[in-house]
Amino acid sequence: MIRKSLAILLAVTLLVFIVPRQQVFAAQQDDTTFENPLIWADVPDPDVIRVGDTYYMTSTTMHMNPGVPIMKSNDLVHWEIVNYVYDILADEDEQTLRNGKNDYSKGSWASSIRYHEGKYYIAFASYNTGKTYIYQTSD
Repeated sequence: MIRKSLAILLAVTLLVFIVPRQQVFAAQQDDTTFENPLIWADVPDPDVIRVGDTYYMTSTTMHMNPGVPIMKSNDLVHWEIVNYVYDILADEDEQTLRNGKNDYSKGSWASSIRYHEGKYYIAFASYNTGKTYIYQTSD
């Protein structure tokens, strides 16, 4: 019975991944309604603020460099990456993939973006370096 259940589960799993799927993008239904997913990408732990008529979003980058993407939108639907907070977080073997090491799942986590008196602030922590980082910029 267990073998039969496992065989069925394996067959269904293979079908799900083998059968071609239609790509899904944010679609506008009318002037105010959009379908999910708005962002067809890996954007974990998003943090969004609005400054004037523009929205800014940051995201976790657990193991990639450059890190902590900064995205911009005027409508919360169409996002573009405008910059990254850092190129390489630390000059360590894990960050630079030297000596067979990697930083998988230990890079920057749970970034937070804020705006105050003409300056943008982004804060996040890193499991690899064991530090909390705070960056600031006026643009």
